[in-house]
Amino acid sequence: MLEDYFADLKQDLRGAMSKRNHPFKYAYLATVDENLQPRSRTIVIREVSEQLECVIFTDSRTTKAHQLQINPKASLLFYHPKSLRQIRLDGKLEIITEANEVKHLFSKVTSKSIKDYTTELPPGSPIKNPDHVNYMERNENHFLPLRFVPHAAELLQLKRPNHLRALYTRKSGQWNGQWLVP
Repeated sequence: MLEDYFADLKQDLRGAMSKRNHPFKYAYLATVDENLQPRSRTIVIREVSEQLECVIFTDSRTTKAHQLQINPKASLLFYHPKSLRQIRLDGKLEIITEANEVKHLFSKVTSKSIKDYTTELPPGSPIKNPDHVNYMERNENHFLPLRFVPHAAELLQLKRPNHLRALYTRKSGQWNGQWLVP
């Protein structure tokens, strides 16, 4: 039964990538800043591998990009309000540096979204008017793809008469699970 729930967890996360407006396309990414303060933000999941590695895009000048160089540990939290399923992945963030992979991932950025990586000022910079943000050309960008590599996945399934909770840990590429008290 543990294996079945893990298979469902994987199917939910991987399947969300091909379904428009699926709640698992969005996750809450938590990192820790240089003062050991937790920082959370909503991010878009771009890809999910068979091993639950997730690809996300960011601007290289963001706080999260700076934080991961100091401490790459992070968590992703997903919640599906209709199925009442919560998934938390714990792991680390890595910068994707292989040139062909970066080029391939950048090609997936829509023309509407390209401006997210081409602002003249870094994200979070103070401005006087939100209508006066200046942008650079597409080829002058701060696009940074990141890979989240999980070492643990926790599933919480809310249901009656009993909620279900399981923890899966990855060692040497193999996922093993155990039940937890919900």
